[in-house]
Amino acid sequence: MRVITGDEAGLVKSVVFPPKVEEPKQRSKKVKQEEEEKKKNEPTMILNKFGTIDKNEGVQKLCFGELDGKRHIVVARKSGKIQYLDIETGQIEREYQDENINKDSKFVGLHATEKYLITCTTSGHISYTLLSSYKKDTINKTTCISSTLGANLFVMRVHPTRPHLFATGGNENDLKVYDAEVLMKEEDEKKALVFQAKNVKNDMLDLRVKVWIHDLHFLNEEGTRIVTATHYHQIRVYDTKKQRRPISDFDIGKNPLLTLHIGVDFDHVIYTDTMSTVATVDLRKGTVGSHYKGFTGAVSDVAVTPQPSFTAVNDNDKKTKPLLTSVSLDRFLRVHEMSTQFRRIEQKVYLKQRMTAVLIDETFEFPKDEEKEEEDQEENDMWDAMETVAENNNKPKRKRA
Repeated sequence: MRVITGDEAGLVKSVVFPPKVEEPKQRSKKVKQEEEEKKKNEPTMILNKFGTIDKNEGVQKLCFGELDGKRHIVVARKSGKIQYLDIETGQIEREYQDENINKDSKFVGLHATEKYLITCTTSGHISYTLLSSYKKDTINKTTCISSTLGANLFVMRVHPTRPHLFATGGNENDLKVYDAEVLMKEEDEKKALVFQAKNVKNDMLDLRVKVWIHDLHFLNEEGTRIVTATHYHQIRVYDTKKQRRPISDFDIGKNPLLTLHIGVDFDHVIYTDTMSTVATVDLRKGTVGSHYKGFTGAVSDVAVTPQPSFTAVNDNDKKTKPLLTSVSLDRFLRVHEMSTQFRRIEQKVYLKQRMTAVLIDETFEFPKDEEKEEEDQEENDMWDAMETVAENNNKPKRKRA
């Protein structure tokens, strides 16, 4: 398992955890001694640091992207730079500059496809930069397709399988869904607006309910179901086919919600708040389920593996135990198991800097020890070479007295 983190100091770190070996419940003293000797020779955690400490280059967003068929880490920095880093060495393979990033504006969305690099800022500038237009030895700038998405944006999320669809939300900037293909052709933003949410009805005192979206996610392949998390501790589900107002509106806790992530399936989401709470919510009932413990600071980002997909579920995903990876302001990276009711911490690493983003590289395979493979193969060959002893079923039966 490989985890990628980004922090406020500008460092990108790759943390590789060795595969966990299940131990037998009953063990003799001899077996215990052999296992202790093996543990000494077992592979340990591998930590790689990419970049140098520079708070002006702090990491704001992370995602994975492809260049020439090879997977890279895409990093959006405080200075407005977007870099493609080699996932093994951390070398900068490609760099772009977003001119809309300044002291009053930061990245609120980052997504990379085989064709486009997609970014969005708090000031409402959305960019779809064609990767094929990249030129070496020059400053490559992002291609802004609209600057009128509204101010005070807090999140922009691209649909996982339909990258031309993206949704935005922020402070007094309610949920909107746009079609980027129309936005590139038409100057009028309204023609590209696929959906615009309507605020909920006034409260019991007939006062307007404030809007402040912190995070959101698409819930289906068509892009018609969307879930949002708000500063006023609400989780809302929208169905663009049915109505403009949310079809579900749940009041969760008493603290502002910070992040939202899809859980083990699209009926469950994991939220974090400003008071170090990490918990699961069932979107069908609005009930809060399992809580994840052990945090001493607010969680800034989470990631789940294996990630649920809109396409058919693979058999391999069913065999893989789900894990929740999180980074928090207490500078710890934690990995919780999600397959039992206890939600135990599987891994915990102190990474010195305050982290802002986390990714899980699901394609990574831990390198196997060649010597161990040879020993296992020799042992298998030895057992295969042994002759099986046939049981003698013709033994004389004992006479009963």
